[in-house]
Amino acid sequence: MWTVVFLLAISPLQFLAPAPARAALTTLSGGTNFELSNEYRIVLHAVPTGNSGPWSVSVDSQGTVWFLEETANQLVSYTPSTGAFQDYPIPTSQSGPQAVTTDASGNVWFTELTSSVLAELPHGSSKILEFPIPSLQLNIGSTNEPLDCGPGAIATDPSGFIWIACLFSNQIDEYSPGTGTFATFDLPVFPTGPAGLVEDGKGDLWFTAADANMLGKAVISQLVSGTSDGITEFAPLNQTYVFEYSEQTSFTGGETTLKSSLPTPSGIALSPDGRLWVTEHVDSSFDSYDPASGSLDRYWTSQTKGAFGFDVSFPNGIAVAKDGTVWIAEHYGNKVAEFDPASGELIEYSASCCSSAYGGIYTLALAPNGTPWFVEVQGNAIGELVPTNNASSFSVSLPTAATIPGSGGSVTLPLQFSESSGPAVLSLELSGISGTGAPANMTAAFSPSSVSVDVGGHASSNLTLATDGLKPGVYYLTLTASNASQEVLYSVILRLTVTGSSVSQTLIIAAAVVAVVVVVTGAYLARRYPTARGRH
Repeated sequence: MWTVVFLLAISPLQFLAPAPARAALTTLSGGTNFELSNEYRIVLHAVPTGNSGPWSVSVDSQGTVWFLEETANQLVSYTPSTGAFQDYPIPTSQSGPQAVTTDASGNVWFTELTSSVLAELPHGSSKILEFPIPSLQLNIGSTNEPLDCGPGAIATDPSGFIWIACLFSNQIDEYSPGTGTFATFDLPVFPTGPAGLVEDGKGDLWFTAADANMLGKAVISQLVSGTSDGITEFAPLNQTYVFEYSEQTSFTGGETTLKSSLPTPSGIALSPDGRLWVTEHVDSSFDSYDPASGSLDRYWTSQTKGAFGFDVSFPNGIAVAKDGTVWIAEHYGNKVAEFDPASGELIEYSASCCSSAYGGIYTLALAPNGTPWFVEVQGNAIGELVPTNNASSFSVSLPTAATIPGSGGSVTLPLQFSESSGPAVLSLELSGISGTGAPANMTAAFSPSSVSVDVGGHASSNLTLATDGLKPGVYYLTLTASNASQEVLYSVILRLTVTGSSVSQTLIIAAAVVAVVVVVTGAYLARRYPTARGRH
């Protein structure tokens, strides 16, 4: 494991975000020095029940880890201080447990997709209570058909109410523990496919609309049961990435054409600065959405490059720490990603599993002390990231900006590397733009594509970028340097602004810095929310 130092020649105006506390920032001649380290290592805990299918995870205020076993049909607790697991069988067989959370009183709540039930394990109890969720009464012609809620995502609010995303009935439901009653609220867009749900502590619910390629907001004070009052859904647009798709307009038919820049949004989390972070469970990308400005930025993980037969990392579960650090579960990439928006540092940690098979890191949650916990669906394990004291460093420097004079033009950027502790053989790669992360409408060639750096030594490579029909816009690319074992990958994320027409294009490489630790161990469980139709 390495500590990585990236040197970029940037101006003070270009680098506006403060560096994270763990980064030593020093201005050098011709560049800026970022000393970055992989601060964690993954520790796995095998689940006692064989082939249990760990699916969703939450951590309560006392640090107890709660997770659902979809195949074994159980709720399970894990106590980190003792290493003890405790099983709580779900009363309804084959209930399809989906999402779990805990409230301020220590009660555990979870959804049962197949049985359309909200369940509770009261604090201190060993008995699970189940509450059937009302069906939607769907009028089709002269008949009245019941449609199950199909509860997926779940969230609590400061008042103690439980919020449920209904995948089947296109609704969001509210459950009042005090009265034992449900209220149902219709979603204005059909089909929405609400996949992720978060309450912002200010009286608003935010959700991802996986089927509609949208985000949604529900103002709790404006909600009226049986209607869509107070709920809005919208497709965020980033003009660099706009696609059209056809969407059904109601349960009974109809079709319309829409535009979006957010393909199949899945997980959603809120950062302290008010931004929403969203995973795209169809590509190798994740997004930042600013409700104040309406801006959407897309970032890419490292490429999976066909590991275990999968071409995309499929980011899914997501959580944001109190300091703004974004944690992401890469379902197909079998990694946990740590992203610092302030510096652009991205570190990806890989989990081992099952010899040559994939583990399938699907969801994650943060403990009160900040420890990330996750599930391995195929690996039949839960895992945590614990601090490590490994330390070494290497650096890479490159120019700030370059110009490509027209369509088909190219630019060559000199890269310099140095290593302070331990020799390294570094393989270089660039990802971004396309769903898999393989650059599209441009080429990126390193010469050489692999460099050897001795202790205290230096090495060089040249990165040649050439455009081929890349339209104007802002792109974030991930420049990666990995060791020969592929256990750790470090990257610099480049902000590319392409301007002009097919006659003249300007490429500006500016101020985002990213460190990536990537370990590719394996992929995923072939299950996710429905893929958006007709995109790209």
